[in-house]
Amino acid sequence: MQYQLRVIRDGEHPLNIKLDAADQVDARVQAEKKGFTVLNIRASYNALLRRKNQFPLILFCQEFRVLIEAGLSINDVLETLIEKEPNANNKSTIQQLLTGISEGKTLSKAMADNAGAFPSLLVATVSAAESTGDLPEALTRYSQYLENIDVLKKRVVSASVYPAIVLGFGILVLLFLLAFVIPKFTRIYETQVKEISTSTEILLAVGNFSQQYGLFLLIGFVALLIFGTFLLTRASERTKIVALLWKLPYLGKKIRIYHLARFYRTFSMLIKSGIPVTNGLAMVQNLLGVGLHENLQQAKRLINEGKHFSDAFFTSNLTTPVAMRLFRVGEKTGTLAQMLERAATFHEEEMTRWIDHFTKIFEPTLMALIGVLIGGIVLMMYLPIFELASGLG
Repeated sequence: MQYQLRVIRDGEHPLNIKLDAADQVDARVQAEKKGFTVLNIRASYNALLRRKNQFPLILFCQEFRVLIEAGLSINDVLETLIEKEPNANNKSTIQQLLTGISEGKTLSKAMADNAGAFPSLLVATVSAAESTGDLPEALTRYSQYLENIDVLKKRVVSASVYPAIVLGFGILVLLFLLAFVIPKFTRIYETQVKEISTSTEILLAVGNFSQQYGLFLLIGFVALLIFGTFLLTRASERTKIVALLWKLPYLGKKIRIYHLARFYRTFSMLIKSGIPVTNGLAMVQNLLGVGLHENLQQAKRLINEGKHFSDAFFTSNLTTPVAMRLFRVGEKTGTLAQMLERAATFHEEEMTRWIDHFTKIFEPTLMALIGVLIGGIVLMMYLPIFELASGLG
């Protein structure tokens, strides 16, 4: 969940920052690690508005890189971006960067002061690049990282749209049949048909119940929906739901691979930026699901004790057979960052193939189930009419 914090630091004016954290305690700890004193903290629930106003990091990194490579100073780059930016919120964010640079701060320090727009990962990447002088390359790596990390997420979302639409329309049709169509048939059968099948009697009983108590059922459904939405806004409840998903035999394995792929790609970028292994592990901890947090802590402890990276990850169950072999090769050849990226790419492609395969099976199966269910209801409604017609004939 995202939290809004009112913070202050020695010798500076109070600031408003946003942090993604598991709970308020975690948000406070993150802010204090950045050197802030927290004055106020509250949860930000308006996820849609937050997404709409989210700072365009990929575009910012690409434009910043092009201008800095053209020979402009950081101040000139920021002034140029402010002039061409049409969005007032984005312009304000860049203006805060320019103000920080004008006060003598480094670019990474100015970004850290606006944690709501610039993630700690970007701040660390820029900070490492400032010491090596390869800021354009660092921005290129980060923008490519954002594009790659979103590919699988977008694939999952796009694969979910069609089944969600089909399921939604199927539920609407079922509700319409139960609330409006079946009760009308009930009144006809009560006066015209004396003998009906057991299945039709059950269906008509459901129709009568929905007609008499439909309003209460609707209110209860809406209340349940609101309550479920409220629970999802609470980090502790989301954690419990995710923990349950991790325990599912087949799906849990796929969720684990998804989190490991994101973890490998992010950690690869940090190592390329020159960030030490132990520091990088602490920075990317939130990318792992709750089911792997203890594993990461164990891996960090083993690395601090002097174990090799691959052995520590293998012992902590943070590898797959393919990733393990790649990590060992990377340690021997000094190309661990490249091997991490290759492991991420391999597993992302594996997940993409699984999503495509699952979609090809799930979509027609879902349509068939909904069709059979609706068709069965219609058949049970009309079956007494067919029997009545055959009796009259």
